[in-house]
Amino acid sequence: MIKDASKLVDVSIHIDAPQETVFKYLVDPELQKRWQPIDFFDPRIGGRYQFSKGEWISTGEIIELNPPTSLAYTWDWKNAPLGARTVVKFELSKDGNGTLVRLTHVGIPDEERVKNHAEGWAYYAKRLKIVAEGGDAGPDEMK
Repeated sequence: MIKDASKLVDVSIHIDAPQETVFKYLVDPELQKRWQPIDFFDPRIGGRYQFSKGEWISTGEIIELNPPTSLAYTWDWKNAPLGARTVVKFELSKDGNGTLVRLTHVGIPDEERVKNHAEGWAYYAKRLKIVAEGGDAGPDEMK
Protein backbone atom coordinates (compact mmCIF):
# COMPACT_ATOMS: atom_id res chain seq x y z
CA MET A 1 0.00 0.00 0.00
CA ILE A 2 1.39 3.43 -0.94
CA LYS A 3 0.11 6.70 0.41
CA ASP A 4 1.39 10.01 -0.89
CA ALA A 5 0.93 13.09 1.22
CA SER A 6 2.74 16.39 1.18
CA LYS A 7 6.43 15.74 1.86
CA LEU A 8 5.80 12.09 2.80
CA VAL A 9 6.23 8.66 1.26
CA ASP A 10 4.63 5.76 3.16
CA VAL A 11 5.07 2.17 1.90
CA SER A 12 4.02 -0.96 3.80
CA ILE A 13 4.65 -4.57 2.80
CA HIS A 14 4.19 -7.97 4.42
CA ILE A 15 7.21 -10.26 4.23
CA ASP A 16 6.97 -13.98 4.97
CA ALA A 17 10.10 -14.04 7.13
CA PRO A 18 10.92 -13.31 10.80
CA GLN A 19 11.76 -9.75 11.87
CA GLU A 20 15.36 -10.72 12.61
CA THR A 21 15.84 -12.01 9.06
CA VAL A 22 14.27 -8.95 7.45
CA PHE A 23 16.29 -6.62 9.68
CA LYS A 24 19.54 -8.28 8.55
CA TYR A 25 18.64 -7.37 4.95
CA LEU A 26 18.36 -3.74 6.05
CA VAL A 27 21.72 -3.47 7.82
CA ASP A 28 24.13 -6.09 6.44
CA PRO A 29 25.90 -4.54 3.42
CA GLU A 30 26.37 -7.90 1.67
CA LEU A 31 22.68 -8.77 2.05
CA GLN A 32 21.64 -5.24 1.04
CA LYS A 33 23.40 -5.68 -2.30
CA ARG A 34 20.87 -8.40 -3.15
CA TRP A 35 18.00 -5.86 -3.30
CA GLN A 36 19.39 -2.31 -3.60
CA PRO A 37 22.45 -0.54 -5.05
CA ILE A 38 24.56 -0.09 -1.89
CA ASP A 39 28.15 1.16 -2.03
CA PHE A 40 28.76 1.09 1.71
CA PHE A 41 26.70 0.97 4.90
CA ASP A 42 28.12 1.34 8.43
CA PRO A 43 25.33 -0.04 10.69
CA ARG A 44 25.79 2.06 13.83
CA ILE A 45 24.41 5.36 15.09
CA GLY A 46 26.42 8.02 13.27
CA GLY A 47 27.53 5.52 10.63
CA ARG A 48 27.47 6.65 7.00
CA TYR A 49 26.05 4.98 3.92
CA GLN A 50 26.01 5.54 0.18
CA PHE A 51 23.75 4.13 -2.56
CA SER A 52 24.59 4.61 -6.24
CA LYS A 53 22.32 4.04 -9.21
CA GLY A 54 23.97 5.39 -12.33
CA GLU A 55 24.43 9.12 -11.92
CA TRP A 56 22.20 9.12 -8.80
CA ILE A 57 24.12 8.94 -5.53
CA SER A 58 22.33 9.02 -2.19
CA THR A 59 24.19 9.53 1.06
CA GLY A 60 23.42 10.08 4.71
CA GLU A 61 23.88 9.07 8.32
CA ILE A 62 22.25 6.40 10.46
CA ILE A 63 20.25 8.15 13.20
CA GLU A 64 18.26 5.26 14.69
CA LEU A 65 19.17 1.59 15.04
CA ASN A 66 16.98 -0.68 17.19
CA PRO A 67 17.34 -4.32 16.05
CA PRO A 68 15.07 -5.91 14.97
CA THR A 69 12.35 -3.24 15.04
CA SER A 70 13.61 0.00 13.48
CA LEU A 71 16.25 1.69 11.38
CA ALA A 72 16.35 5.33 10.28
CA TYR A 73 18.82 7.43 8.32
CA THR A 74 19.04 10.83 6.74
CA TRP A 75 18.79 10.91 2.94
CA ASP A 76 19.99 13.33 0.30
CA TRP A 77 21.23 13.22 -3.28
CA LYS A 78 24.83 14.24 -3.98
CA ASN A 79 24.04 15.19 -7.59
CA ALA A 80 20.67 16.90 -6.97
CA PRO A 81 20.33 17.94 -3.32
CA LEU A 82 16.78 18.00 -2.04
CA GLY A 83 17.33 21.25 -0.18
CA ALA A 84 15.80 19.83 2.99
CA ARG A 85 16.66 17.25 5.63
CA THR A 86 14.82 14.07 4.77
CA VAL A 87 14.65 10.89 6.83
CA VAL A 88 14.03 7.31 5.74
CA LYS A 89 12.68 5.03 8.46
CA PHE A 90 11.97 1.30 8.44
CA GLU A 91 9.66 -0.03 11.17
CA LEU A 92 9.29 -3.79 11.53
CA SER A 93 6.57 -5.58 13.49
CA LYS A 94 5.33 -9.15 13.80
CA ASP A 95 2.54 -9.90 11.36
CA GLY A 96 1.26 -13.45 11.79
CA ASN A 97 4.16 -15.72 10.88
CA GLY A 98 5.92 -12.91 9.05
CA THR A 99 6.88 -9.27 9.32
CA LEU A 100 5.14 -6.05 8.41
CA VAL A 101 7.63 -3.50 7.14
CA ARG A 102 6.57 0.14 7.08
CA LEU A 103 8.93 2.45 5.24
CA THR A 104 8.43 6.20 5.55
CA HIS A 105 10.46 8.92 3.89
CA VAL A 106 9.64 12.34 5.34
CA GLY A 107 10.69 15.88 4.53
CA ILE A 108 10.70 15.65 0.73
CA PRO A 109 10.29 19.25 -0.42
CA ASP A 110 8.02 18.99 -3.47
CA GLU A 111 5.27 16.79 -4.91
CA GLU A 112 7.21 15.67 -7.99
CA ARG A 113 10.01 14.32 -5.83
CA VAL A 114 7.46 12.72 -3.48
CA LYS A 115 6.00 10.88 -6.50
CA ASN A 116 9.46 9.77 -7.70
CA HIS A 117 10.52 8.58 -4.25
CA ALA A 118 7.19 6.74 -3.72
CA GLU A 119 7.73 4.81 -6.96
CA GLY A 120 11.35 4.07 -6.06
CA TRP A 121 10.66 2.91 -2.52
CA ALA A 122 7.74 0.70 -3.66
CA TYR A 123 10.06 -0.92 -6.20
CA TYR A 124 12.81 -1.56 -3.63
CA ALA A 125 10.32 -2.78 -0.99
CA LYS A 126 9.21 -5.49 -3.45
CA ARG A 127 12.85 -6.46 -4.01
CA LEU A 128 13.42 -6.61 -0.23
CA LYS A 129 10.40 -8.92 0.10
CA ILE A 130 11.74 -11.28 -2.57
CA VAL A 131 15.21 -11.67 -1.05
CA ALA A 132 14.08 -11.81 2.59
CA GLU A 133 11.70 -14.63 1.61
CA GLY A 134 14.67 -16.51 0.12
CA GLY A 135 14.30 -15.56 -3.53
CA ASP A 136 16.47 -13.82 -6.10
CA ALA A 137 15.35 -10.28 -6.97
CA GLY A 138 17.26 -10.43 -10.26
CA PRO A 139 18.91 -7.45 -11.91
CA ASP A 140 18.00 -4.01 -10.61
CA GLU A 141 16.04 -2.45 -13.45
CA MET A 142 14.98 0.75 -11.68
CA LYS A 143 15.78 3.74 -13.87
